Amino acid sequence: MKIKYIALFVYIVVMILAVYSQGSTSSSDDSDIPPGIPPYGTVEKCSMDGITSNFIAVPTDTTPLKNPILANNTCQNSHPEYSQLACCDYNQTLILKDNMVIAATIFSRCPACLYNVWDFWCASSCSPYQSSFMVPIAIDNTTTPPKITEVDFIIDPEYAEGFFNSCRDITSMGAPPFGTMFPTPEKFFPGVFAANPAFKVNYKFHTGGYKNSVIPCKDSCACDSCRDSCITPDNFDDIGINKTLPTTYLFDKELPFLSIWMIWTFIMFTLAILSVVSIFKIYRHDVKHFKNSKQKLIFTIGIVLLYFTAIGIPFISGAAPPHKTSCTWKMPGGSEWDCYYALGLSIYVLVALFAMFLLFLIISVFDKTPRKQSRSYRPIPGYSSMASVFDADSVADSPNDMSPVLQGNSSSMMSGSGASGNDDLSFIQRFFYWYGHKVASRPILVILVCLLFTIACSFGILMLEIEEDPIKLWVSPDSRAAQEKAYFDENFGPFYRVEQLIITPKNNTLYPNVIQKDLLAQLITLETNLMSASAIYQDELITIHDLCFQPTHKGCLIESVTGLWQRNLTNLQMTTNVTDYYISCQSNLLNAECMDAVGTPVNPSVVLGGWTNNSLTAQAFVVTFLLNNQPANLNKAMAWEQSWLNIVVDFTNNPASLFNVAYSSERSIQDELARESAADISTILISYSVMFFYISFALGRYYPLPSRFLSIFVNSRFALGFSGILIVACSIVISVGLCSFMHIKATLIISEVIPFLVLAIGVDNIFIIVNTFESLHVTRYDPNTKAAILPTPEDSLARTMVKVGPSIALASLSESLAFLLGSLTKMPAVQAFTFYAAIAIFFDFLLQISAFASLLVLDSKRTDSRRIDCIPCIRLNDGDNSDDEDDERSREKEPFARANIDATSLNTYKLKSSSEKRSGLLKILFKKYYAPFIVHPITKIIVIILFVGMLLAGINFAFQIELGLDQRVALPRDSYLQAYFDEMNEYLEAGPPMYIVVKGNYNYTDVIEQNALCTVGGCNNNSIINVYNTAPYMLHGISSWLDDYISWSQNAYCCFAYPNGTYCDNGDPSCINCFPSEQSGRPPANVFVEYLPNFFNYTINGLQCPITGLAYQSDTNIQNGNIVASRFDGYHTPLKTQNDFINAMKTAYYVADQSDLDIFPYSVFYVFFEQYLYIINIAVTDILLALAGVFVVSLLVLANPVAAVLVVVCVGLVCVDLLGVMTIWNVNLNAVSVVNVVMAVGISIEFCVHVAHAFVRAPKHLNRDEKAKYAVSEMGSSIISGIFITKLLGVTVLGFSRSEIFQVYYFRMYITIVILGALHGLVLLPVLLSLFGFERLNFENLFKKKEKLEIN
Repeated sequence: MKIKYIALFVYIVVMILAVYSQGSTSSSDDSDIPPGIPPYGTVEKCSMDGITSNFIAVPTDTTPLKNPILANNTCQNSHPEYSQLACCDYNQTLILKDNMVIAATIFSRCPACLYNVWDFWCASSCSPYQSSFMVPIAIDNTTTPPKITEVDFIIDPEYAEGFFNSCRDITSMGAPPFGTMFPTPEKFFPGVFAANPAFKVNYKFHTGGYKNSVIPCKDSCACDSCRDSCITPDNFDDIGINKTLPTTYLFDKELPFLSIWMIWTFIMFTLAILSVVSIFKIYRHDVKHFKNSKQKLIFTIGIVLLYFTAIGIPFISGAAPPHKTSCTWKMPGGSEWDCYYALGLSIYVLVALFAMFLLFLIISVFDKTPRKQSRSYRPIPGYSSMASVFDADSVADSPNDMSPVLQGNSSSMMSGSGASGNDDLSFIQRFFYWYGHKVASRPILVILVCLLFTIACSFGILMLEIEEDPIKLWVSPDSRAAQEKAYFDENFGPFYRVEQLIITPKNNTLYPNVIQKDLLAQLITLETNLMSASAIYQDELITIHDLCFQPTHKGCLIESVTGLWQRNLTNLQMTTNVTDYYISCQSNLLNAECMDAVGTPVNPSVVLGGWTNNSLTAQAFVVTFLLNNQPANLNKAMAWEQSWLNIVVDFTNNPASLFNVAYSSERSIQDELARESAADISTILISYSVMFFYISFALGRYYPLPSRFLSIFVNSRFALGFSGILIVACSIVISVGLCSFMHIKATLIISEVIPFLVLAIGVDNIFIIVNTFESLHVTRYDPNTKAAILPTPEDSLARTMVKVGPSIALASLSESLAFLLGSLTKMPAVQAFTFYAAIAIFFDFLLQISAFASLLVLDSKRTDSRRIDCIPCIRLNDGDNSDDEDDERSREKEPFARANIDATSLNTYKLKSSSEKRSGLLKILFKKYYAPFIVHPITKIIVIILFVGMLLAGINFAFQIELGLDQRVALPRDSYLQAYFDEMNEYLEAGPPMYIVVKGNYNYTDVIEQNALCTVGGCNNNSIINVYNTAPYMLHGISSWLDDYISWSQNAYCCFAYPNGTYCDNGDPSCINCFPSEQSGRPPANVFVEYLPNFFNYTINGLQCPITGLAYQSDTNIQNGNIVASRFDGYHTPLKTQNDFINAMKTAYYVADQSDLDIFPYSVFYVFFEQYLYIINIAVTDILLALAGVFVVSLLVLANPVAAVLVVVCVGLVCVDLLGVMTIWNVNLNAVSVVNVVMAVGISIEFCVHVAHAFVRAPKHLNRDEKAKYAVSEMGSSIISGIFITKLLGVTVLGFSRSEIFQVYYFRMYITIVILGALHGLVLLPVLLSLFGFERLNFENLFKKKEKLEIN
């Protein structure tokens, strides 16, 4: 057999795919084997002879040649026996030797495969048993001598399998691995070795065919060319990728074990609490029908049995399932239950739970035990004077002639709680009384000082800087990703600006794949138009050549399949069959005819999409323009990109187009976000306007309607409400000004969130101050003298500050401290947000207790003088302002004690024949209905059970929360980028580019150091590139300049130099090989770097050196003859979800961290996704720091550790439940949601702290239930009207936003925060206070005891 043609085919091996090979077949059917063929190794006989194309049959002399002379270093190396007996001669082996040099360029990356190929070829030509496996089946007898036209090549299947495995992972000339093109031995041999120009070859697979020992590739090949050599780290699982909760299945429904445990915990807790409470009531209360001990014992035994059977049977039964069925439920302990059995037990447990709850309700209904009352008092919580109503007898029996209303001292006057029995005020209360008097006495001066301070701070806005760079927003400058990006940019330049098109045919029926001539023609036209785009920037014409990436310095690199035709319509039209041409090019991507016009290969994984194994079936074109990303050319690039976008838009709007085009440019996201922000301005303004108008109107008194219609215009407080909003605006101005002075850059999220946050937090203080002032600024009725005392506005404000000042201070300082502690995180955007928020909230508090308090005093004087709201110069002359007060006669029937006023100060009050102002509807509802309901024993149990269930559900779903921020969520719903991201997820076959960067002065000239990096023969199996090639989320086939440089240096036809070492063209006869022969087969150390520039500029010249380094020109940084940094280019696998991106980055980091080399991975998205490596820690840390701040301030202001702990517990539960709701509502955890979770601490404390403060400062003679009723009655209406409704109205408007990010991260999260805050503050906290609100650890009590001990 002529070796030359087989060898020549090796070069074009990859030019003809098996599936398209004409006249080449394979079969493993024994019936296909010609009869009479002896098994291999049994009969010595030749079947052909000849040289070049004259292969002839051997009709007579079939005996092999004895002791033939073979060319040196040929077949006798693999088959020494051929030197004694062979079917070939010297000339044939000489041709074989010459062509094996060319074949080595294909197979040399794996010496084992190359040896097996050599063995296979030698056997086909020289084996003395040739006739047993090379069987001519067609002979042309018209020639002399007769020529063979068709041969059956019989191969042993076991040998074929081993041969295939040794070569399947080799890539050549840019083509995919052989195993990808030919996935089985039956396809491999016809695809690689069938195209013989002398005769047709049919490969048959039979146990009697050719067989020899095969050298496995793992014996000599690197991981890059042999998967069996790859060493996957044993602890790859430690990366934590795809980390999900362990799950089980019930009726094919996946359930996390954690969910099962949470449900089970809730059931056990509910059963336990119902059982304990029921038994307690039976023995300690007067329950009807349970009078004697026997009845109690029987009932107790029944409850205990019900409880233990409900929680015990599943555990006992779970150890031994009754039988095996097709449906089993795997339990956490490893046991498997029958699904129906598990379902039956679940039903039993639920029935037991229902029965237990029913028994609890029955016992509660028959419980006749009277509820405890405070001694000698009939408490009526809800009166804002902090007083309880005396029993009528107690008042009648008063020994004093003066009304109890007028008794007391200045301390009681300050407290406003003379009847409370608390004559001692804390230091904070005394301070607020003094402060309130000072502010109220000089309101104009206070307002002026506040205004001047605001104006002074506003000058800082002139220094305002807005940070728009997303890297500087979300990445800490000292973070790993930021430092590695800086190193990468410094050594290799910034990553390119990417403009990309994903193009699919409109008619999928007509074009089932995109390799069609008319589609390619239109694509070339489109690309030509885009390359001709130009823009004018500052009177300068900008073209693509001014900006594009030019790796070979021959033109702009445009990654597109049209590069196979050099993006030339003439070349395309001259191609007769584009399919055949494409197939041939895929087999030889480094063929000059198949390269792009700039001299780079066309990678089908990059330029085609929508295919799996065969790129010919691709359903999409992927066209990528790469621009240099130099900061100095940023504006020029953006101007050109706009022109590029205009051409794409015009093309997509052209009805004659054959394509659907999804597109994106580097500026697209920024443009679309700006458009989204502009579109959402109206939504934001409406949201704020709704809150503004509600606040302005809600501060007025409209219920019950006054008897005089004009009183509506007096009682309205629109101007005061609007002033409160202006104060919020002033606090924001102060915050922005001060932060600008401190050079803290603002962000867009601050402009969107801070106003809403400060308004939401600050408004409730306005309502509380106004409502408390209203309740205290009332006529004091004396039933003995029939007279009424009206305090001055100044005194009412001072007493208002005494009452609510500490709680307002507590809320505001807790919020400020919580946000300030959040600045300890290293995420710049979060740091900036927390600084702005902390300062704004703090100064909003200061302005509210100063400027707004002064305005309230002035407004009170306006209403007392019957002046019109907003037009105070108009005064109504229709009598006093008493038509909104209760009927005097009703008050005579129920005398009451109010805040005692010092008798020496009575001359400061006006005497009027009047009585107290009427309570609003909301306050009446809270006092008469809600407060008694919430402290009812049954309600308490239900509340505890429900909130424990919410907590467990929150924990369960919080552990399932996903990380990331999908770009599509951040964009407008009608953005063209939405279609682009959808198409990208569907069609792209390669993920984002990634680089392995080698830092420092690495010794590339040392063979040992080379082996730690490279993948060619002789390299370490666990070299860093080999490890990355096998790592998850990494696309196999990382491009290595070092590998190709080693191969280039080993090829004697690639590099030539003059004797003095100067590089020369190989056409000069005086040139010699650049690299002297080395035992290691590597470039000598003294010339390693010298010829690198020649390699990087080498252009393929002929078939003998099909290796070029043009694509690697930017992969090394050579300075002063040393490589100071280098990189190896690869791709991630297609990354479709946020988890994919995070896991890909984790994997890349993990492999680098496990290596001893000074390397790091880099991809353009790492810097944005690094936050997700520690964002859970950031979220937990921020929440804990915020809660710590809340606890410290609560402890100082409330002076009650128990109350402080309960406040922190409620706020913490809001955060846990919020995380759970985020999972249910598909809100991912990212920087935006972390900011919102921290903000949840600030907002939810508003719902809790006022109730807790009212509870702590309630009259001392009340028990815990009465204090809880009092606190809810006092603060409930203000919380609902001032906090809940205000926030709810503003948040609801956000739900109509067209922006997905507003819908997901603002509307969904804010409305959840508001609802959860209200539930925990007005439902759970009063119940907890009524149960655990002990005063034993109260600081005031401890100090009093200490003082008594010291006196004694």
